[in-house]
Amino acid sequence: MRKRELPKTIDVLKALPYSERAKLWAKYSPHPFKRQNRSLWYYIQCDRLGLRIEKKHLVKIKRYKDNPSECVTRAARTKYNLTPGAIIRKEFRGIVHEIIVNDDNTFTYNGEKYRTLSAIAKDISGIKISGPDFFGLSQRKCHDN
Repeated sequence: MRKRELPKTIDVLKALPYSERAKLWAKYSPHPFKRQNRSLWYYIQCDRLGLRIEKKHLVKIKRYKDNPSECVTRAARTKYNLTPGAIIRKEFRGIVHEIIVNDDNTFTYNGEKYRTLSAIAKDISGIKISGPDFFGLSQRKCHDN
C-alpha cells in the first residue's frame, strides 16, 4: 500500500475530492467527515510536525464542529457573565466591600486592578477561596437531600 501524500496548503486540501478528504479525516478522527476542512487542516499540520493534538482541543473541535459561531460567542463573553460597569457588593464580617467590573475582564477593588474575583476574595477573607462562590455568582446549585 502506498503512503498518501499530505496536501501542502489548505487550498490544495479544499481542491481534493470529497472522498479523498474523507479518507484523510478517517486517519485522524473516528467521527464522520462533514466538510470540517479547517479541523482537518489542523490535524494534517500536527501530523506533519509530529505533534499530538491535546485532548482539550479535541473536545473543543468536537463541541463546536457543527456550530462554530457558538465558540466565538462564548469566547467574547465577559468573565462570569458580568456587564462592564456593574458593581458587586459583599458584606463580610460587618464591612461592605464593592468591586467594579471593568470592560477588559478585570475588576477594581480599593483602587487596585485584579484579574480574578478569587484574588479579591482571598484579599478580603485571608484564605484561598473561589471568587464566584464567595460573591454568590456561582452557577452551581446546592441540593439538600
